[in-house]
Amino acid sequence: MLKIPYGESDFTKVIRNGFFYQDRTAFIRDLEAAPSFLFYLRPRRFGKSLFVSMLEHYYALEYQADFKHLFGGLDIGKNPTPLANQFMVLSFEFTGIQTNTPANTEAGFLGSVRDSVGLFLSQYSDFFPSDTYKDIYKDVMEKEEPNLVMKALFFHYKQVRQDRDVPKIYLLIDEYDHFTNELISFNFEFFAKSVTQNGFVRKFYETIKVATRDKIVDRLFITGVSPVTLDSMTSGFNIGTNITLRPHFHSMMGFVESEVENILIGIGVKEADFTTVLNDLRAWYDGYLFHPDAASHVYNPDMVLYFSEYYQSTKQYPDDLLDTNIATDYTKIRNIFKIQQREDEHLGTLRLLMDTGEISAVLAKEFSLVKDFKQDDLVSLLFYMGFLTVKARELGGLIFSFPNYVIEKLYADYFISIVEQKEGLPIDNTKLNFALRTLALSGTPQYLYTIVTEIVKVLSSRDSKDFNEMSLKAIFVSLLHQQQFYYVHSEFETERQYVDVFLETVTGNPVKFETAFEFKYVKKGETINVKDELDKAEIQLINYMTTKKFLQKPSLKAFVVLVHGTELHQRELIL
Repeated sequence: MLKIPYGESDFTKVIRNGFFYQDRTAFIRDLEAAPSFLFYLRPRRFGKSLFVSMLEHYYALEYQADFKHLFGGLDIGKNPTPLANQFMVLSFEFTGIQTNTPANTEAGFLGSVRDSVGLFLSQYSDFFPSDTYKDIYKDVMEKEEPNLVMKALFFHYKQVRQDRDVPKIYLLIDEYDHFTNELISFNFEFFAKSVTQNGFVRKFYETIKVATRDKIVDRLFITGVSPVTLDSMTSGFNIGTNITLRPHFHSMMGFVESEVENILIGIGVKEADFTTVLNDLRAWYDGYLFHPDAASHVYNPDMVLYFSEYYQSTKQYPDDLLDTNIATDYTKIRNIFKIQQREDEHLGTLRLLMDTGEISAVLAKEFSLVKDFKQDDLVSLLFYMGFLTVKARELGGLIFSFPNYVIEKLYADYFISIVEQKEGLPIDNTKLNFALRTLALSGTPQYLYTIVTEIVKVLSSRDSKDFNEMSLKAIFVSLLHQQQFYYVHSEFETERQYVDVFLETVTGNPVKFETAFEFKYVKKGETINVKDELDKAEIQLINYMTTKKFLQKPSLKAFVVLVHGTELHQRELIL
């Protein structure tokens, strides 16, 4: 049985304690063949920290004696490169910095830099003169600005190098933009000040840039989530090569499906259950495509390990398929929409995503937040953050979609929060839960219709010009996502036709009915014959229900829903 390393990012701990490790060491050769200063971006909790820890243990000279134990069973250990354990490694990690005030942010960044530099000086103290080491340490650590700490360190390193042969520095930075991404949404002015002109972030990276020019820093590997901070520094740090979108490095982090299959075998999934479990994980955690030419999608590794750890010990699915560590990213979706205080302008994009599950845009390779943050920028940043993924090429751009069901549910939660907070329309969770359970157990949607009608009355009266069928469907889909026993499929494909919404049972739940909905919205001022409109929608839905996918479903309900102004009319199909 596999020992699942859920939440572990220390390479030594993973290897020494016999945890499962998906070997990614073969990429070391590819990284060495690439330019010396590299950026690699992936969404949060995608294995970046463990990968950086692996690089540190491979290149740092202090781990030379442990090389066989750490890497002997891995690809790179069987054929190591000449650079193995040849560097002094200076490693930074910029999570946990408080961003509530500018003062706390600057102090947190300075503290992180001091911690890393202090550890570096302690680890490599033997390379500095013993009689002056304490003075060197004090001189470096007493500096009051991050760039001055770095300048002092590099100055003393150069002094030592004049007198003796000293290894060069491999500089690793994990989550370089963790705190700046938070600043973008709620303190844009301070973000811009920090990364441009004489800002403390820009000056820190300018110091590193000089160190690469002076042959002090020989190699550099930086991870993060988005290129916004990097682009905003412009010439302050223009030496790096961004390999994020290169197909060859697509699966350097994350799991491909064959690896997920091996994990499921390793945690004891029975052969009779294997296909069902794999299909469920594919729906929840797969779907990330960072380049249209990549060989395959990748799974979010944190999500897979979260599920695997629980399933291995209980032989059951987790009650909540959404890892709480990922669930916190719901707030980050909203932060992106709030950049430059443009949340209201971007609500159309949110409605479109909730209605169709996809959107077309030109992927921004560089961001300039001095200019207006338009829809292409919004979609591109959502892509880099892992909230959208590439679905297909399109003339002049790409089609983006939700990578998986987990991320789609985060959008639904955000949309509901918009309805509640911006429109002053609180949703009674007790009533909603009852309505959804009634639908699942008795196939009766009337209680859900009551909640929808209340929302439509408020939203359509406030936004009568823009409220449309897409708005109606977005409300339905978002409400339906507030449960764990159905998959909510928007625009469900069946023989090249598309059902507005199909509710499919999640494995292990005692749902009695799966349900299909077809929606139609007509503005209040338009004259219609309700019966005729329902007849038309019914004919369309019958065509869907007589396809092979639906004929194979024994417990199926189907409804057409017509909203005329604020009046809701519905009809159940006799199947």
